[in-house]
Parts: sequence; structure tokens; C-alpha cells
Amino acid sequence: MRAWGGGEAARFGREEMESGSAGGESAPDSPVGARERKEREEGGERKAGRGRVILGRDRDSVGNVPDCLPFGFGIFTAYQLLNYLSGCLHHGNLEFSSSVPCRLTCLRILSSLQATHQTSRSSTHKLINVRMAGALVSAAFSVVGKALAPFTDDLLKDWAASSKLGKNVEDLELELLSVKALLEPVLGLGRQIDNSALKELLVRLQDLGYDAEDVLDELEYFRIQDELNDTSDAADKHAKGCAYNLALNAKAVGKHICLPACLSAASTNREVNGCKAKLTFRACNPIHAVGKRFPCSSLPSVCDDDDKDGNSTHSSPQRNHTHEPPKLRFNRVDASKRMQHIIKQLQLVHQRVSGIITALGSDWSTVPNIAQSRPITTSESTEQKLYGRDHIMNEIIRNITHDKHCCEVLTVIPIVGPGGIGKTTLAQYIYHSGEVQEHFDVKAWKCVSLNFDANKLIEEIVKDIPDIDGESKGTAGQLIQQRLKKKRFLLILDDIWDCSNEDEWEQLLVPFKKSQVQGNIIIVTTRFPAQAQIMVRKIDRSVYLQGLDYKEFKDLFLDFVFGDDQSRKEHTFLLATGDKIVRRLKGSPLAAKTVGRLLKNQLDLVHWIRVLESKEWEKSNGKNDIMPALKLSYDYLPSQLQRCFSYCALFPQDYKFGREELINFWIGLDVLHSSCGENKRIEDIGLSHLKQLVNHGFFEKGAKKDESICYVIHDLLHELARNVSSHECLCIDGSQSQVRTLQIQPSIRHLSINIDGTRVEDRLILKNSVDDFNTLDKRLKVEKLRSLMLFGEHHGCFVKAFGDLFKEAKALRVVFLSEAYYEVEDLLHNFYYLVHLRYLRIQSSSPDKIRFPNKLSKFYHVTVLDAKDYEDIIELPRDMSNLVKLRHFLVCEDETHASIVEVGKLKSLQELRRFVVRQGFELKQLGHLVELCGSLRIDSLENVQLKEEADEAKLMQKSRLQELKLCWNIVRSTTETTLEEHVLERLKPSQNLLKLSIIGHRGASCPSWLGINLSVTSLESLCLDGVEWQTFPPIGELWLVNVPHEEISGCSNLVELSFPHSACCQQEKEALPFPKLLELKIGNCPQLLSFPPVPWTEAPCSIKIEGTGNSGLHKLVCTKSLNSGYYLTIEEKDIPGSTFWNVLDFHNLTRLTGLDMIRCQPLPLRHLQMLPSLRTLNMSCSSNSFPFDEGDNHVQYQFPVESLVIHRWGASGKELTQLLTYFPKLSDLRLWYSEKITGLGVMGHQAMATPGPSSPGHKVGQQQDATAEEGIVALAAEGLLLLPRQLQELSICDYLELSLRSYPLNDNKDDGRTGGGGGFQDLSSLRLLNISTCPKLLSSYSSSCFPLPTSLEYLELEGVVGLEKIVPLSNLSSLTHLSMCECEGLRVKGLLSLLAQGHLTTLHVTETPNFFVDSEPSRVHEQVLPSRSSKLQELSMDDVAGVTAAPICSSLFSSLTTLVFYRDAKVEHFTEEQEALLFVNSLEVIRFEFCSSLQYLPARLHSLPSLKRLSIWKCKTIQMLPKDGLPSSLQELVIDRCPEIQSLPKKCLPSSLQKLVIGGCPAIRSLPKVDDLPSSLRELHVMYDSSKELRRHCRKLIGIIPIVKICD
Repeated sequence: MRAWGGGEAARFGREEMESGSAGGESAPDSPVGARERKEREEGGERKAGRGRVILGRDRDSVGNVPDCLPFGFGIFTAYQLLNYLSGCLHHGNLEFSSSVPCRLTCLRILSSLQATHQTSRSSTHKLINVRMAGALVSAAFSVVGKALAPFTDDLLKDWAASSKLGKNVEDLELELLSVKALLEPVLGLGRQIDNSALKELLVRLQDLGYDAEDVLDELEYFRIQDELNDTSDAADKHAKGCAYNLALNAKAVGKHICLPACLSAASTNREVNGCKAKLTFRACNPIHAVGKRFPCSSLPSVCDDDDKDGNSTHSSPQRNHTHEPPKLRFNRVDASKRMQHIIKQLQLVHQRVSGIITALGSDWSTVPNIAQSRPITTSESTEQKLYGRDHIMNEIIRNITHDKHCCEVLTVIPIVGPGGIGKTTLAQYIYHSGEVQEHFDVKAWKCVSLNFDANKLIEEIVKDIPDIDGESKGTAGQLIQQRLKKKRFLLILDDIWDCSNEDEWEQLLVPFKKSQVQGNIIIVTTRFPAQAQIMVRKIDRSVYLQGLDYKEFKDLFLDFVFGDDQSRKEHTFLLATGDKIVRRLKGSPLAAKTVGRLLKNQLDLVHWIRVLESKEWEKSNGKNDIMPALKLSYDYLPSQLQRCFSYCALFPQDYKFGREELINFWIGLDVLHSSCGENKRIEDIGLSHLKQLVNHGFFEKGAKKDESICYVIHDLLHELARNVSSHECLCIDGSQSQVRTLQIQPSIRHLSINIDGTRVEDRLILKNSVDDFNTLDKRLKVEKLRSLMLFGEHHGCFVKAFGDLFKEAKALRVVFLSEAYYEVEDLLHNFYYLVHLRYLRIQSSSPDKIRFPNKLSKFYHVTVLDAKDYEDIIELPRDMSNLVKLRHFLVCEDETHASIVEVGKLKSLQELRRFVVRQGFELKQLGHLVELCGSLRIDSLENVQLKEEADEAKLMQKSRLQELKLCWNIVRSTTETTLEEHVLERLKPSQNLLKLSIIGHRGASCPSWLGINLSVTSLESLCLDGVEWQTFPPIGELWLVNVPHEEISGCSNLVELSFPHSACCQQEKEALPFPKLLELKIGNCPQLLSFPPVPWTEAPCSIKIEGTGNSGLHKLVCTKSLNSGYYLTIEEKDIPGSTFWNVLDFHNLTRLTGLDMIRCQPLPLRHLQMLPSLRTLNMSCSSNSFPFDEGDNHVQYQFPVESLVIHRWGASGKELTQLLTYFPKLSDLRLWYSEKITGLGVMGHQAMATPGPSSPGHKVGQQQDATAEEGIVALAAEGLLLLPRQLQELSICDYLELSLRSYPLNDNKDDGRTGGGGGFQDLSSLRLLNISTCPKLLSSYSSSCFPLPTSLEYLELEGVVGLEKIVPLSNLSSLTHLSMCECEGLRVKGLLSLLAQGHLTTLHVTETPNFFVDSEPSRVHEQVLPSRSSKLQELSMDDVAGVTAAPICSSLFSSLTTLVFYRDAKVEHFTEEQEALLFVNSLEVIRFEFCSSLQYLPARLHSLPSLKRLSIWKCKTIQMLPKDGLPSSLQELVIDRCPEIQSLPKKCLPSSLQKLVIGGCPAIRSLPKVDDLPSSLRELHVMYDSSKELRRHCRKLIGIIPIVKICD
């Protein structure tokens, strides 16, 4: 549909060409003005001088209107027709003295025409209009309000007056105020508009509001620039002389001649101090001068189509990393013209909107009544079956009839969830369940909706409660009390929307709390979590409903569509498409119903696919459809929350928002505004909005991978956000097949593109995708875009195409680039001239390779710079302080903040993480930053020269500061103690401070505000490091403050930490110090000899103590573990002390899950018994004996440890054996180095009998267990270690004298084994065995016995056999992984059987030359290969010759998929026989690694039919790839650190290749030509140490190869 009619005078917004000769230029294009101009110029519809209209005082007068309609019905808007008819009536057969009757007559005619035309409008178009309508008034009002924002400050008005723009600015303010006055009462009524013409006028009004905001924004930009540079570039008599003023006058007067926006060096030659000038003029399109080129500046631009000579005034932008972008010049005349044009347009639209509203009266819009839109529910469900909620329903029924709710007088159970999720249905099924019917004496159901009135509800509820005999008259509440006094009741309040008044809710509950019967229940259903919080604050938790599980939801969906199984069987061809639809609906029952209605009456595949691709259910507008149901919740939001929520549509589905991230995004969009008279930070407003959106159910709280809190929007609500913002926001998903088919509205201002992997699968798809996106150029008004957001790890593949597309995107305010691996200037060529920019966020996928833009000083409007993904921002501009509106500069390294010169000018800055005192960085800079929040570290305070300088920091005034670190350089030669004392005393922070650190202070005492005059009353964290105070703060008294963190380090004079009131005594738990302590650090305090045993609380906390004067303790570290417990590491000094373990309070270690003891004397077992949660124990004990106390026995100690690591065991094997008997649950044992243990065996069954509890009733058991233990200890000689039988994982390392042997307890012939058994055989649960550097382990073991248990799955032997030894492996039927390294004399027996009949899949053999030499080679040839083939999939080896010569070789490779040649220094090339054996057809991956002598790759490579990945790494002598090329199946080729390879011929790059990686190959200087590269090539990575020529070549492939990553 054409929005404007044929370029005739009837078109809206173009009839008011400027009167008079001054100006000469047209006003800027209306939203379709450019298209009209093009039609006019190409079609020659107008003759010279015809069609010009001079606007007089009567704004409704229209001239030169043709006698007949220039087009047919249906192709113009209602307002166009209205405008056209108005002109005809005025100049034709009818004339009126005023315009209003004329308009009324037109409206009557229009009404008749619309009545005949209405039926031809498509339902989809109608639906879109209805959806847009609700947001248009709000959007227009918001934009106008934002445009008025600059007028709140007189600075702009004063500056404009000095620039001779004062009248324009005043007129513009008046018009904006008039429009706001018109819209404000309309917005207050929450009206929805069904008049399509009026909607289009409102869109136009919104566009004009944006235009007004833009021009005022530019004026403010140049005002700031003048203020910063102390210039007056906008003054009438300019300092540049008469040539400049002459140019301005020529610009204003010329009719078809225009001067470039500034007189650059290329166009103006003038003397430095004179008036002589040479002016160069050129013919140009006047629309170009006002519209496409930035009107108020010398903005560099690419050559435009409008330049007929093909030359641009400005050169194309070049990336410049060293020079600042040139200063922009102000064009006063253009600014004046734009404002005049906007004013006239606003006057016209304002008058016509006002006139239409007046003419139509109350019929122009409707006030939606959400309460009327809500259906009145009853207890009877219309659903035949309850899908997917059985477990929730049964749990609720069980709790209210039998379990936890039966003992309470009254319990409220809210059921919470978004619209259409099934809350009411669940409540209905609970209400009518048999158990509930029998359990409750009285049941009632009330549908509340929006009308929550406690008194009215009570009056309605009492009607449903049966009368009782003898009841007395009274109020409704009194009657309820009487009737329910001795009856158990169930009340369901369905669909509560507004119960924000807690007192009113309590008023409702009053009559129900009087019951004398327990177990009364009220079940509430609501969409809003905030309502539920009011209801269950002190009672119970809510039930939150999520989407149904996939299986249950699919059954529900299919039942809605097919109804019965027979129909489903007859249409099985639809099920695959139906499954895709099901996955998009995210478990919403109402969504299933909506889609079911669309599908059930047309069971054909084409229709179903159309519904799937178009998401047609989003357009369904029935009252029982999903989107209208969700839209009701949206309509219920205040308008400011609607705006915040709707813009979230720009993010991809399932995006995890951080709190600050979301608030900063809203700040960048400028949608956070305080209410009248409200004095709140915009961050606080944003946080309030976020909380309200959570409370209304539009966001759900979640957690990221790092466990930080995030917020997520449900998929259907995300679609709602896209719908309600569709008039402004365009979101393009990579899943959308055709961008060219999208309907793009001219009002789009915000663009989001999400590129997924489907668009970069190969070169052809990429090319088609680029062509697809290029279609946006003619359909999207890029110059109007305010937001640009790019998502997806592959969107960088389109950077060239996007660079061309966005070359005119000069109005951008928000730029968000996610996972960028390019520099922003490659995408936005005019990036440094985005004068409107407010929000810049770049999430780089290669922050170490891609720089963050550093020429930032011209972004005067920017409020948020997010560079926290960049670890190293090399430099900031010296005039970074020009960013006077900057609020958030988010960085990775604190040092970046410390490098901001004149940071005090950034008065709006919210966080400065580090400030270093030095010349030019005095403390007075901090004094100007009154809004600082978050954390602040002040370094090098020793550079403060005068104590008065500390006052200038004004820390007391920074009431929002949460964390403060005051740091003096610990390593410094001189100290002025008195000055440092005064400085610290004057650096007094606000009482609201939560965390305080003082480091390196050499004053004599702590400041009074931390001592006798304690003022930091909110302190939660205290760190003292390297202070030399003689007087310390009363740390023991600080327990009165809510302190979860304390740190003391480097305090050389600190002697003792003590606490009054016996606070650390266990007898007085109520007086514990720091009951909420979360973190404690004490370090470098050499005189600190004593402190209370730690931890000081039972709650898990973080503790670090080191460098104290304690005679035994070297270091103690306690950290929280992933579960609710924590892990403790303790290290002893070289001099052990008998009181060493007194530093721990074992009574507070009940939740300890892990203990690591480093060089400690053994922990007494009585202390170990006090750790009931201990699961992991790491011991490093060099003591020659283990201190068993008298009475220690197997019965007393049963520790829950499951994993035990022992380093450097110095005691005997007998003592270690005894210790292991105390760990009946031990499954993982790791032993590292021992000289005394020489023998290894396994305990017998008697030793592992589970002991009974130690009590008088179990004396017989105790005696038996004691006898068993005595037997074990007796059998365990001093050097023999017996292992517990229940072990599942065992690792032994550096036991140089250890040998495996049989043990007497099991040395009998009843165990069914030959050869006496023994070894590890009795470890029947062992799954993993890792033996390293135990050369004698198998030296005394009989080769006729199986040393390893059949349960073994993972076996790794390294340095185990020094002499020749045969090890039988054929019994390891469960083994899947076998690794042998540095076992020179080891030979195996039964490998063939293991390969053929076992489960071995991975085999690694290096530096074990005899491994493949079978002990009975003659039998290998005689054996017939078993019927079941080998399962071996991966083989890694270092001896090609040895492996291929072994008789067993042919059995190794039959099923091999991965082959690795690792550190084979002998092989230079492969023989034909070797190639035939090694390179089997099943291979998929081949890796050559550290093959230093290999010169040629095997020729057979090219014939391998299944090879997918080939890797060549550190093969220094390979010179070329195989002459015959690589296999046609190859998908990935990696060449890394092969310096002799010089080229990659096109023959060597097969047509199947998808990924090519080159690194450390400086001799490779180029790749084949583009046409010779495989069309399938998807990824090209050029890594470190590559030639400049290769990198340059590959850069040219960006946009041709889908993914190109180049490391410079």
C-alpha cells in the first residue's frame, strides 16, 4: 500500500514549502519524501513552477488540487483521502468560512467510503494496527518528553541565543509542550485507537519528536564542544573572519547553489589573519544537504548517490589508530532550517490530530477495561484431562489433607505463573479431587480478577458458605466466623491481579483466622509474584508453574489438534512439523490451544509449514488466544515499565540479563526518568523498574554459569515484547530464512540482528545471506536508526556487508556488538562521528587481539562505555574528561580508570575503581565526583603533600560508596608519620561504607573514626595490611557492627587479637564475635602470637592466615566449596609444636568437607572424629610414626572420608594399614612417595567387616573386630601395606621400593584362582588404577598369575617395569583405556584376546618397545581370530617400525578411527607395507605430533575414504603435502609449526574441506585464488607466527569465507 498519493499536493506534510526567497532549500524529507521526490524526478509529473504551495496563516488552505482523484480506492490512507477531500471542498463546489466544517464534511464522506472499503482490509493488517495502537500514544508521548529534556537546563537556551537560534529553540519548545499537553491526558486514559489514519498521524508525530530530539541533541553537542574548547564557533561574527560569515550568508541565500557544510582545506583557501578567501561552490541536491549529510557538522562521509559527478566533498573514512578525528563544525543555518521545518510540521500534525479528536468526539478511541476482558471462572474445568501437573497437584493435595498444612489454622498457597500456563485448571482439579471433597467441610470458589476489594469479597464469599443453626445476624465477616468456627474450609481465589495493599489482604483473612479447626486452606492464583509475596510472607512458599515438560506438552498439543488416536494415525506425515511447532511453544497450554485451533481444520502439510514459519499463532486475536492473554498483563503495566520491557525484544530469546547490564542498557536508551518531584538516581529508577517487572512476572530470576544472578524472559513473553515494539524495533533472527520477505515499517528506529550458524554453513550460503541482507538498504531507513545490536558468534562474517549497509547510520545512540572479532571502525565507518552516541558495548571474542576503540573524546553524550571484556586497553585519550555525561566506564583492569586525565570533570561518573595520587592527579579531582558508587581504591597516598589535600577528596560526601581502599606504597624509603596520621584522619568515609581496606599506613595509630569515635557503623568488611600502628581498632568490639569480612595483614606491631565478654568461649555462644563473618584474612603480622581458635562461627566462611608469630602455624586457608560446606588447608612451620592443632576450633568445623594438611604433624584421631562432614582428606606427614593414642581402635573411629591422599608417609606400612581400617567408606586412595613401604597387598574379608557402634551392648562385636584388626596388624610387617578391599580408584606414585605380593590371609586354594592369586585381584570394585615411577612393583610377582582385577576399566602404567617382565592382561574384559609409558622391559600376554573379546577402545603406548612383542609369538600365527572383531578406536604410538613388525599388528587396526604418531623421532617416511597396515579405511582422524625426522606424509592419505581431520604439529622437516592430494572426505586440516612447508597447492585442499588452520608456518605466504579454494570452506584460522603476506591475503577473504580469524 502506498502511504502517500502520487506526489500531489494532497500529500501530508509537504504542502508547506518555505515562503520567500530566503532559504531556497526544501525542508528535510518526511518519512516518504525521498520516495516522492524520486517518483517526481523520474516520472516528470510536475512542470517547473507548478505544484508549489505557499502556506499562509490558514493552515487548512490547499492549492493546485486536481479535479479528479489521481488513484483508485484502497491504495491511500484515510488521512490522505481526508486531506484531499478537504482541498476539493474548499476549492470546488462547496466553500466554508472555517476549516472545521470542511473537515466534518470530509469525515462524513470518508466514513461512507471507509464503510465500503473496510471489508477489503486483511485481518492480519487489522491485527497489526490494533497491536500497534496501544503503544503509539505511549511511544509518541515518551519521545516528545525526551525531546523536551534539554529544555530543563538553561545552558542550552543561553547558548542557542548566543548562536542566533534562540527564537527557533523557544518555538520548538512551545510546540513540543503543546503536543505533550495533547497526549498526556490521552495517555492517562490508556486509550486504544482503532482509527488507522490517526495511527499514522501519531507515527508521524513520533517521527517528528525524534527529529526534534536529534536537532536539540546536536545543539547540545556543539554547546558542550564550545564549553570544553572555550570557543564560540556558533557566534554570528566568527573569529575565522569575513570569509566564513560570507559562506554562511551564501548558504542561506543560494537557491540551487549550496556550500559544503564546512569550508575544509580542500574547498576554502584563506589567509590566517585576513579576510582573503577563495570559495568553491557546487551544485547539489538540497535534500542531500539537509537530510543525508549531517547538517550541523563537517562529518566525513562516503560518496553518495546524489553526487552526480561521483565525487564527494569529503574523502572516504580511513581507519586511523593514531590521530584524533577532526573537530566537527557547527552549521547554524542548517540547524535553523531544520528547527523551522520541524516546528511547522509539528504545528500541522498537532492541529490535525487535535482537530480529528475534537471532530470525532468520544468515538476516536476506546478505553480498554482489563477487568471486562477477563473471563469469570468457576470451579468447573472445561479441560478433559490435566496434562503434566499430576505431581504438583498430588503434592498440594497431600500437603493440605495429610501433611505439613494440617497443623496450621490457616495456610495460604499462591499458584503463580504467566497467563495461559494452567493455573486455573490446576486449581479446578485440586478443588474437585476426591480427597479434597472428603477432607474439607466447606468449599468456595471466587474469581477475583482486578476488582480486589476485601469487603466486597467477604460479602460474596459468605453467600457460598451454608448457614448454621442458631447463627446470629451480623456483618458478612461475622457470619463467616460463626459458620466456619468448627468447620474445615477450602477457599480458592482465582485470578488475583491487584492486591498490593497488605493491610487489605490481612483484612480479608480476619474472619477466616477465627476457626477452631486446624488445616484450613486458601489457594490463590495470580500472574504476579509480587502478589504472592504479600500473601505468604510469614506462612509458606508459593507454587510457581513453568511450561509443561516436552512429552506431556506434546500429548496435550496432539489431543487439541487431532482429538483421537485414529486421526493421529491417519496424519502421521504431519507429526514431524507438529513436533517443531511444539518446541517453539515452550510448554504453554494456552499456546497449544491457540495453535491447535489454527491447525485442526486444515490437516495438510503446506498449511502446517506456513503456520510454523510465520508463527501465525502470534497474530491470533481471539479472546482465548495466547497473545491477547499475555497482552493483558502488558496493558496492566505502567507506561514506563512497558517501554523498558518492550525494548528487551532487541535481545535474542533466552538471553540472560545481568542486573547492571539491563539497567545500563535502559540508561543508554534514555527510557529511565524520575517522576515529578522525585530526586532519584537513574540507576535506582532502573533497579526499581526491574524489580517491578520481576514482580509482574515479565522477568524470572535465574543463575549464570558463574552462579551470578541473572534475569530471563520466557519465550512467549519475548514474542510479546517483539509484537508490542514492532512499530519501532526490528529483530532479525538467523533462523529467519529470508530477510527480503520481512515487512519493514518506515518507523523502525532500533535494529537487532542475531546471526546463527545456519547462515555461515558454507560459502554459497554466506553469499546468499549477504545478498539477502543487502536488500535492507532500500527498505530500511538506516539514517534514522537509533540502536544497532549485533549478536551471534558469526556475525563478524558480515562485517563488510554491514559496513556498507550502515554507512549512513549517523543517528545511532546505542551500539552493542556481541562476540565481535573485528574492530568497530570496520563495521561503522563513521564511528567516531556518532555525535548522538550514548551507549557503547563491545563484547569481543578475541579481546587479546582486537583493540577497544580509544579515540573516544568526541562522544560528548555518551553515558555508558562497556569494555569489560578487554583485558588490556592500551591507552585512553588525554581528553577523556570531555565525556562530561559519562556515568559508567566498565573495564576489566582497574589501571584503566587510574589513567583518566582530569577525571574530576566526569562529574556524573558512578564508579572509579582506582585513583593514583601523583602530579596532575591530586585528591581534589575526587572531590568533584560526588556521585561515586561501588568501589574506590586510592593509591600512592604517600604523595599527598599537605594534610588539607585529604579534605578536598570529600569522602564523607560520597554516601553511595560501598568499598574504599586507602593505600600507601609499602616499599618506600621515607615516611612522614605525622602527616600520614593526619591524612588518614581526614580521609574519613561516609557512615554508609560497607568495606574498608587500609594498606601500608605508617602512622602511629588508627584513625579516630575507626577507633574511639567509631563512625563506620555499617561496615561489613575490614582489611588492615602493612600498617604500623601502635594502637589498633577495638576489633573485638566490632562484632557490634555487621561485619562479614575482616582482613589484617602486614601489621608488624599487632601483638594479640582478643575479644571481650568471653566472646570466643564455647560456653557463651550468644556472644560469639562476628556471628555473620564470611571472610577473615590475617597476614604478615610477625608479632601476633595468639588469636582465638578459628573459625569463629559454624557457618562456612573464607579464612586466610599466614605470616603470624605463632610458633607452629605457617599458613591456614579456608575456602567455601561448591556445596554448602568448605575446604581447609593448613601448613605447619618447620618446627612442630605440641599445641599446633589448638589454632582450630573443631567444634565449629562440623560442616568441613575437605581437609588438606601440608607438612603437618598427624592430626589426633579424636579431633578427626569431630569432623562428621569430612569427605576428602589430604595428608602430608613426614613424621616417623603416627601418634595413635592409647585406646585408639577399630571400633572407636569410623570416619566418613571417601577420598584420601597421602604425601610422603614417614611412618611404617603397619601404621598406615591400621589407619586405613578407620575409613570404611574409602573409595579413592592416592599415595605419593614413601621410602619405608616396600610391600603391597590387600586386606582380607575379616578386616573389612563392618564394625558395630561402640556401646556396652556390642561388646561381643567389639571383641571380634578388635581380634580381626589385631590379625591384620600382625600380618602387616613394618614395610607391608594392606589396601582396603572396597577401593574403586587407586593411584601410586614414586614408591621406588614397592613390590606387589600375595598376603597370607588369602593365600589359600579356596579362592578359585590358579597360581595362588594375590596382587590387586581382591580389589574387586577397582575401576581405575594409575601406577607411576614404581619400577619394582611387578618384580617379584609371578607371571603365571593375573595381577589385576577383572573390574578394571582404566589402566595407566608409567615407569613401572625396569627389567623384562611379562604381564598377563587377557582377564581384563572390562578394560576400555590402556596407557603404557616408559615401561622398557614390559611385555604383555593376551593382548590379542583382549582386543578381540574385550572392550578396549583406547590404547596409548610410548617408550615401551617390547609391548607388542607377544611372549608366545608362535601361537599368534596359529590362533584363529575370534569371531568378535576388535573394538579399538584410538591408537597412539611412537614406534612405527616396531608396531608394524609385530605379528599382532593386523589385529590392531581393523576398527581404528583415530591414529596418533607421537614423538617418533626415527621415521622419515612410510614404506608401502607400513602404509597398507597402518592407514586403514576406517580412519577418521590422523595426527602427526613431534615427528622431528618425518619428511614426507604417507601417499596413501589421499585414498582414505573416511578421513575427516588431519593434524600436523611440530613436524619440522615436512616440506610439502602429498603430491596426490588429500582425501575427498577431509573436513579439517591443521598445520601448526611446520616451518618448511611453503605452499598449499589447490590440489591439496579437497572440495570437502570445511576448516583450515595455519599457525607457525612463516614460509606459507599465500593461499590459492578465491575461485580455487574449496567452495565448502567455512572456517579459516591464521594463527601466530604467520607471514604478513598470508595475513594480508586472508583479510581479503573476509566476507567470502564465512569465518575468518586472523591473529596479528
